[in-house]
Amino acid sequence: MNTRRNHRLAHCAMIVAAIVTIASSAVQAAKPASKTSKKTPVRVLFIGNSYTYGHKLPQLVAGMAAADKSVRPMEVKMVASGGKDLVWHANNKATLSAIAAGWDYVILQDQSLTPALMPHRSLAGARVLDAAIKKAGGKTMFFMTWQRRPTPDLLKRFPDMHKRNSATYISMGRKLKAAVAPVGYAWKMAYDEDPKRPLYARDNSHPAHMGAYLSACVFYSMIYNKPPTGLPARITLSKSGRNRVVLGVPPAEAKKLQPIAWRAVQQAGKELAAKPATRPAKKKPSRRAK
Repeated sequence: MNTRRNHRLAHCAMIVAAIVTIASSAVQAAKPASKTSKKTPVRVLFIGNSYTYGHKLPQLVAGMAAADKSVRPMEVKMVASGGKDLVWHANNKATLSAIAAGWDYVILQDQSLTPALMPHRSLAGARVLDAAIKKAGGKTMFFMTWQRRPTPDLLKRFPDMHKRNSATYISMGRKLKAAVAPVGYAWKMAYDEDPKRPLYARDNSHPAHMGAYLSACVFYSMIYNKPPTGLPARITLSKSGRNRVVLGVPPAEAKKLQPIAWRAVQQAGKELAAKPATRPAKKKPSRRAK
């Protein structure tokens, strides 16, 4: 009897040990990334046009990541061609091939006027690209662009460009369950705070150095889910053992732009989480008795 009892106890002990081992493995899998995995880069693919390749925006964002030793480094690639929109990219073999390589995030930037003037076209291109991104195991992030400098001529032709442009990006984010990097919100906040701030290049459309820096701060915050506070005003990247400057802005301005970027990210997050307003149903005209 004692022998059988001992065998049963030994068998139970083995089962308990196996359960403990499985539980221990589950706990280890749930732990934060190890030091080794922290060195694994976040892979980000940028797709767009001159708003994306101007001032080497992808490299600028990667430079900000490199300046923050508490986050994973960033590996970036870009497929961008001047003036092209999302529909063009959705039919471009090079774009689709790049997406298929697999990325953590794929950032989609539409032509600057299309979301405001032809939102249906923006969504059509976005659907194709988003499907390809998700098939490759990545996450879609829309690059909400800014309105062109609000000159009297622009305001006369497009009085509500910012509103319509941002509404399209937020709508696409909701419909496709994708993230939206609210660069347009950040630009408007920065411009409203100081209209003399040199965000725009001379063409009143493309970014100057300060505008590119602000855009990069938004992407840094979106990808790492943290404010860009404390990032250097002068962004560098190491190449062949040498540091090269990607872009720099006055330190005083950098300190002002960083919290603006974070406020924009928080605002967009709340809007994406909120339920879209529903239009009241139209009342049918009552028929009068003849």
